[in-house]
Amino acid sequence: MISFLRKIKFSLPVLLFICGCAHTPEVTLPPVIPETPEDILRAKEIWQKVEERSGTIEDNPEWINNSYRAIKIKSLANIPIEKYVEYKKFLDGGAVYIINHPAYYTFFHHPKINRRGNSITKNIMDIFIDGDSTSVEYSSENGEATRYKEEFLKIIKEFERVESNFLEFKSTEQKLIILILPGDYKKYSNYRYKNGLDEYTRYINDVTNMSESVLYLESKKPNSGQLIEYDLTTLIEFLQKIGATSVLVGGEYVGRCEEDFYRQLSGAIGPSMAVEIVPELSPVSPDDMNTDMKDLLDPKNRLDVQAATYNILKDAYQKLASTPKIRNLKSRLFYEKPTEK
Repeated sequence: MISFLRKIKFSLPVLLFICGCAHTPEVTLPPVIPETPEDILRAKEIWQKVEERSGTIEDNPEWINNSYRAIKIKSLANIPIEKYVEYKKFLDGGAVYIINHPAYYTFFHHPKINRRGNSITKNIMDIFIDGDSTSVEYSSENGEATRYKEEFLKIIKEFERVESNFLEFKSTEQKLIILILPGDYKKYSNYRYKNGLDEYTRYINDVTNMSESVLYLESKKPNSGQLIEYDLTTLIEFLQKIGATSVLVGGEYVGRCEEDFYRQLSGAIGPSMAVEIVPELSPVSPDDMNTDMKDLLDPKNRLDVQAATYNILKDAYQKLASTPKIRNLKSRLFYEKPTEK
């Protein structure tokens, strides 16, 4: 069914009409190429900075050792209220990005990845993305074994690549990002690296580049996207103090922890500020992938943004309690490295 859907070349509006979904809101899809030569040049310069840092600072053995010890970005919970206004300069056209449980699949869902034979300069995400996409078996929380299809693994790997690249790009560009990390994750039974080096901490440090524009909070539980009330109040006050006009939400997974957070924040903040889901940054759990969803990969095995948007609007994963507000990213250059083409 998935291969069949790939062959269908209907546009998003036509698909919505065919499916009788007149109530589905229209979505402005992002252009494949930025609108101006200036945007292209700026993106190229940012990616050059990312590559330079990766090849120098983050390849240094001392930096690598330190990256395992603690999260290097600041916690929003520890920033004095009078300092909030200093973060206004990092807004991206009035928007702040909030990523709920980044890289959850790789570190809490996928089987533990063995470092043997891989350079220490690579983090676990690098190894996962560069590795083989054959089907794998994992043990779920209730002890049952599930085998994922190779096609599903290719999809989640592509989502992880997009999310990682986006964090690298925007943190280097110094745009405001708030990560909601799984609460007390080091004690979570599903954390694959709780015994030994803290690979999740290293990954977060790698993709955020110690940027002062990136902050974090922790969720109430490692398997729930919601914040404790105190942190929710802190977040809303922070957003109001810096004059944010919109919150663009991503994270893992759509219809699960991401929706937990989306519904909590949008319900608490009300109509005063737009809270919107970003399909490109909203991976679907392999557990929720099915033959009814529109194929998420294009012929080059890159993320099909139109399909990702359509699947959320149509609740193709059958996980959403309600249809969220949607906002696509302005450009693919936010997550497409020139060296990956």
